[in-house]
Amino acid sequence: MKLGNPTSVTVVGLVAATVALVVSLGIGVIHVPVQDVARVVTDFLAGRHDDGSMARTLVLDLRLPRAVGALCVGAALGSAGCLLQALLRDPLASPTIIGTAQASGFGRVLGVLLGMRYAGSWMLSFAMAVVGTLIVLAIARSRRGLPTQAVLLTGVNVGMLFAALIGLVQYMSKDEGQLSRMVLMLLGGLGQITWQPLTWIVPATAIAIGIAALLARHLDVLALGEDSALRLGMNTRNSGTAILVLSCLLTSLAVSIAGIVAFVGLVVPHAARIVVGPAHAALLPACAFLGGIFVLTMDCVARTSVPPNELPLGVLTSLVGVPCFILVMHSMVRRESPR
Repeated sequence: MKLGNPTSVTVVGLVAATVALVVSLGIGVIHVPVQDVARVVTDFLAGRHDDGSMARTLVLDLRLPRAVGALCVGAALGSAGCLLQALLRDPLASPTIIGTAQASGFGRVLGVLLGMRYAGSWMLSFAMAVVGTLIVLAIARSRRGLPTQAVLLTGVNVGMLFAALIGLVQYMSKDEGQLSRMVLMLLGGLGQITWQPLTWIVPATAIAIGIAALLARHLDVLALGEDSALRLGMNTRNSGTAILVLSCLLTSLAVSIAGIVAFVGLVVPHAARIVVGPAHAALLPACAFLGGIFVLTMDCVARTSVPPNELPLGVLTSLVGVPCFILVMHSMVRRESPR
């Protein structure tokens, strides 16, 4: 039985994300009991300040911004993948597969090279995400629309192009601090996150997902095909542009704080469809919450697997995402092959 009601999905998602957030605050090289986590969070919300205990430092200063960032990144990438799959009518579409994430990453490292501030670097990242996606669509479009194979192959090649440009930027950088930031960003991770960027990235992500939710009916119609959407009177150009901009915006917001975290936008929408079905009014919030919980779980694994070091977040999500990509690809081949 699928959980297809948008309100139910939102309530269940909020509860699950809150539980995952609280549990993650106690997980680490130094374990913090759940009751201590609850006490610290309660004191913080009530405005009470203690004497700077280790539990408070671990929970509020180190783990809470990281956990909030993980939920934000997962929600952004999961929602972006959902939007791209509906827009392109391609089950393999995701920010990583079609090159949007790599283009956004190029903008991010270019901003680092140019010494831009955080907001300026993000704006460049967003602009490059839009440019990369438009290149893919321009090359892959044919008289029959956007064939899946053409989008996939074009996206892979555009992703390689921007990966090469990232390598060129790294080669041009002579500052070891800049190079270190670039490498960490490309591997994906939340080890350097602070509250300062979250104060505007979290609201921006929530607003973008909220706007996307208002387009749920448009997404349902677009998923039927462009011809069907036109027959139903939809302005596909305006709707498609809005959806494309939102997906690029969400991808760039995620890349700006966590770097390139691969395959979240591919894995999460497929998992969400199994739970809530294909209707986007329920699917979009499900992708946001499942994506957040997935990245938060992977981040907990990343920082506890090889203490005192941590694994790159993007490596872990790729290890999960590649088998899922193969399964989706295999199911597509089986459906299209003649019986």
